[in-house]
Amino acid sequence: MKKCLILLVLCFSALIFASPIQDRRIEQAALCELALGLGIAPDKNIIEETQKHWLRKPGQERWEVSEINPDQRFFVLNWAQEQGIFDDWQPFYRVYDKALILGAATSRMQIRLDYLKQLWIQGIRFDEIIWLTGDRPLDKRVDGFIGRCNTESEAARLIWEETDLPEDMRDLAVIFVGVPMKGEGVFPKRPNTEDTIVAWLKIAPEPCKALFVSDQPLCGYQFSVVKANLPKEFLFDLVGKGADPSSYPAAAANTLDSIARWIYQEHRNNSHHHE
Repeated sequence: MKKCLILLVLCFSALIFASPIQDRRIEQAALCELALGLGIAPDKNIIEETQKHWLRKPGQERWEVSEINPDQRFFVLNWAQEQGIFDDWQPFYRVYDKALILGAATSRMQIRLDYLKQLWIQGIRFDEIIWLTGDRPLDKRVDGFIGRCNTESEAARLIWEETDLPEDMRDLAVIFVGVPMKGEGVFPKRPNTEDTIVAWLKIAPEPCKALFVSDQPLCGYQFSVVKANLPKEFLFDLVGKGADPSSYPAAAANTLDSIARWIYQEHRNNSHHHE
């Protein structure tokens, strides 16, 4: 156990790239419990092992992942619920400069806009909404709007136009940042969270108090990516709608994938901080 905790301290030591308003973390002992429960020995490097065993396959999307075996699934979901992995992430402040909706499959983008609408109704305020999306071709297995548009970026515009919003929220300035696919040939890669944030920064926004919007169980990983890519002059918060794991496809497998990405990104952040 002691060796495992030492490795965890290395990847979760304090650092700040951008300035998170709420610095979200997984408890070290809890992460060690999860790793041990899934067969990662205490003397192993937890970053290497989780990258090897918890990540989905290269090129595989979240909706293509198969669930893990029932016994492990029960253990992972119980652990995740105890750690709040499926809970809402709420904002700390009531006023922000910008709200930024992270791109995803169309159903998830709808969840994110609906959650931002809920926050607005509760009195959370911002002056501008920015959609950070990619030109990923829509997939009929998971996306809506098939036949009406072709890409995630185009679908985001339809979601914005067709969602019933409070009048004062509807009147806000809206910017759509659509990032092209990466690479050429038969299998170009879709832009990821980091790509969309970098593209937004190229528009040269002034430092601000930014509210990023995701949903569970992806909030932790995307929080860490935002932290790594925003300049330190930016204050940011990340919020997200909670999820019901009983209705979430391959909930345990996707939770492990998200946790692996979260701790790997934190490890990268920490390594760059000490270079």
